[in-house]
Amino acid sequence: MVCFVRLLKTGILALFAGLFSGAVLAGEVTVAVASNFLPAMQEIGAQFRQESGHTLRIVNGSTGTLFAQISKGAPYDVFLSADTARVTMLAKAGKLLEGEGKPYALGSLVLYARDKGVLADGIQASLLRDDLRHFAMADPETAPYGLAASQVLETLELDVLVMQKAVIGANIGQTFGFVKTGNAELGFVALSQAMAVGGEWLDIPPDTYAPIVQGAGLLIHAKGNDAAREFYDYLSGDAARAVLVKSGYGVSE
Repeated sequence: MVCFVRLLKTGILALFAGLFSGAVLAGEVTVAVASNFLPAMQEIGAQFRQESGHTLRIVNGSTGTLFAQISKGAPYDVFLSADTARVTMLAKAGKLLEGEGKPYALGSLVLYARDKGVLADGIQASLLRDDLRHFAMADPETAPYGLAASQVLETLELDVLVMQKAVIGANIGQTFGFVKTGNAELGFVALSQAMAVGGEWLDIPPDTYAPIVQGAGLLIHAKGNDAAREFYDYLSGDAARAVLVKSGYGVSE
C-alpha cells in the first residue's frame, strides 16, 4: 500500500512537471508585417504554430508606419518589411539584436483589375484609356510597392497621371481594397495579392522599377525570447519558402 501511494505521488508529480515544462516551452511572438505579405504570413504562421506550439500575434500595416512604431519602441519581436532599407536603418539605430537583418522574399508589382475587359494591351494603353476614371497606388512615402509604382509611372513618362487619376492608399492592402471594391478600376498591387483572390493583371517589366527586396529583422524586444528566434529562423526554412513561391514571391538561392 505504501509503495502504491509513493508510485501515485510520483506519477502526479511527473504529470505536473510535464505540464509545467510544456508551458515553459510554449512562447509568444509578435510579428510586425508589411501589408502585402499578410496573406502569406497567415499561412506561414499557421504552419509555425502547428509545428512549434508557439503563439503568434500579427500586426500589419504599411512598412513606413511599422518602422515609425518600432523606432518609437513598439513591443514587436520580428519585423517583416517590404524593403530592406528600413531594416538596415533599424540596425544602425541599435534596434536589432544582431546584424542588419536578412532578405526573406522578392516581391513583384502588377497592374490589377477586378473586372474583365478593363485592361488593355499593355500598361500604358491600360492607363491611358479615355474611360478610365481612377487607378490605385500605395503612398510612395510609406509603402515600397507605392514607390515601385511611382518609378514605373516615371519610367513610362506617365507620372502626370498621379495628379489626374490616382487614388492613394496608405498601404498596399488599402490600395488593393480600392480595386476590389470598385473605387478604382485598376491598381498597382503586389502579385501575391492578385494571386490570392483572382481577377486579371498585367505583369510589369522588372526593368521599370527597382527590385522589391523584402527584409526581416529580429528586434531587440525579442531578447531572451526563444520563440521569436525560432520563428525568425523558420522564415528561411523549406516550409516557409514553399509558401512564398506558391504566393507569388521570389526567394534567394
